[in-house]
Amino acid sequence: PGLFLTTNMHKDLPYDIQILLKQIAEDDESSFRAVFDHYKSPFHATAFKMTRSTDVAEEIVQEVFVTLWVKRKLVAIAKKPESYVFTILHNCIYAHFRKLVLERQLKSKMAQVEEQSENRIETLLLEKENRTIIENIISRLPPQQKLIYKLAKQEGVSREEIAKQLNISP
Repeated sequence: PGLFLTTNMHKDLPYDIQILLKQIAEDDESSFRAVFDHYKSPFHATAFKMTRSTDVAEEIVQEVFVTLWVKRKLVAIAKKPESYVFTILHNCIYAHFRKLVLERQLKSKMAQVEEQSENRIETLLLEKENRTIIENIISRLPPQQKLIYKLAKQEGVSREEIAKQLNISP
């Protein structure tokens, strides 16, 4: 709690926080409301201080209280239940920043994939364009030169073999 809030948080609560948390563990919604009303503002202030966003701070506060309700039985039996509640706040703030880092990494990878895809498409288009140009040039060659090109470049026949097959000099 010292990291986030240094004041004695339960001075304004009508009951001891441990009693309230035990009542919450027994599904007492009015005790939950009392804890919510008491901690909402300081939790929001802490989350805002860390994130610099009102919307994000509100989401974090909501997440803290959802987690508190879900884990109400564990909180009630904790040795230091108030510290447990502050740990939930800390973990929610930490999770927010971890999520931001993961989102940035994902966006970066997506940009790389998109760039690679664009490069691949550009390469394929250039290859197709080059093939069309080559095919156009080959179509203008005399028949003997076309045959030599086909044997050498498309079928991989050596110059010596071509010379033997066509009875010409290498």
